[in-house]
Amino acid sequence: MTQSLENFILSNFGSKSYWVIAEVAKKNEKGGHVYLELVDSDEGRTTALMSATIWSSAVQKIKTSLGADYQNILVAGNKVLFQMRIEYHKIYGLKLNVLDIDPSFSFGEIEKQKQETIEKLKAEGLFDLQRELYLPVLSKKIALIGSAGTAGYRDFVTKLTNNTVYRNFQIKEFQASVQGDKAAAELIEALKEARSYDVDAIVMLRGGGSKMDLNVFNNYDLSKEICLTKVPVITGIGHEYDEVVADLVCRKMCITPTAAAEFLYIQIGTFSAELKSGFDAIINYSRGMLGGLKDEFYHVHQYLLHNSKQFLLEYQWALKDQAHELQNGFLAALQDEKLQVDLIRDKVKSASKNTIALELDTQLPSKLDRLLTASGNYFDSRKVELENLGELLDMLNPQRLLESGYTISTVEDIDINKSTLDVVGKEMKTLSSIGLITSTIEKIDRNKKNEN
Repeated sequence: MTQSLENFILSNFGSKSYWVIAEVAKKNEKGGHVYLELVDSDEGRTTALMSATIWSSAVQKIKTSLGADYQNILVAGNKVLFQMRIEYHKIYGLKLNVLDIDPSFSFGEIEKQKQETIEKLKAEGLFDLQRELYLPVLSKKIALIGSAGTAGYRDFVTKLTNNTVYRNFQIKEFQASVQGDKAAAELIEALKEARSYDVDAIVMLRGGGSKMDLNVFNNYDLSKEICLTKVPVITGIGHEYDEVVADLVCRKMCITPTAAAEFLYIQIGTFSAELKSGFDAIINYSRGMLGGLKDEFYHVHQYLLHNSKQFLLEYQWALKDQAHELQNGFLAALQDEKLQVDLIRDKVKSASKNTIALELDTQLPSKLDRLLTASGNYFDSRKVELENLGELLDMLNPQRLLESGYTISTVEDIDINKSTLDVVGKEMKTLSSIGLITSTIEKIDRNKKNEN
């Protein structure tokens, strides 16, 4: 049966080759050969599945023909136009033998996918979001996304840090592959991390390459993340003719990594030059204004100086006239006041004389009589008081008391009746009518009244 099937395949297909469009589902390289699993689908549903082989001789031929695009075309998920033969083996069954690949179809697919990505981003309202962001003129804090080992990456850093315009940039680097199966995912992850930092702009770099090399920058998910980033994104992807979707949705597209670096420092340099030019213009304009104002000030000064002298002279004469009028008015007023004072003085003098005469004739004699009577009464009462006080002093005279039999005894000049000292054995002085008696106290017999 297998022999019959082999004969049927050989007789009907023989050595004929066919151009077939298929999607690469899986790819495996071993011993120089490439083993593929190809699928066909309709609206996301697999409608056919077959295995295919590229033998090592064909692999070398295809690699030579495609060059660097070889690795980018034979990637899972890409649709490829294969030239192949149909073969049957008794043990391994039906196989497809790939002879060649037409890259033009893949390029067309790239353009088709690119347009689909653009239309999808526009339909979602994301396409122009980056253009609405403000890109600072002084973009000094830069987040750099790319592969550090590439020439384009090194060119950017070298140009940004070794130019003659401005070099004081702060660069935060985020490593990511820019080609291969993992490139899109790594670029997205680096972009998400970069926008979480305080930076003025995010620069995404990739050196030169073919359309297939740059296809990662047409990726929908990557382009969407660029659109959603709230930090301005600058692309420096090394191509001059074809634009990738990342270029179309970013805030600023530069054709090479070096051009991206130049844009950043030239923008600052231009601003600095414009600022200096504006400053110089302001200085020159100010100097011109000051020169004009200086002349105007000089003329005004001269005018004021001349007119001020004239004004002062006129005011001086007016002031003298007013002073003369004031002086004459003051003297006249003073003379009037003097006449009024003299008049009042004469009236007061006349009234005073009349009052004094009246007092002398009528009031003064009666007041003098009352004063004499009151004075005599006062002196009589004082005389009686003095006589009473004299009698009292005579009664209280100590000498009279001593003559009556009283004595005064002291110990250390303290009245014995008031002393609190222990007086036994001490000297006591007793004053009596006959004289001062000195004695020594030997014993004190206290009377019962004092004891109580």
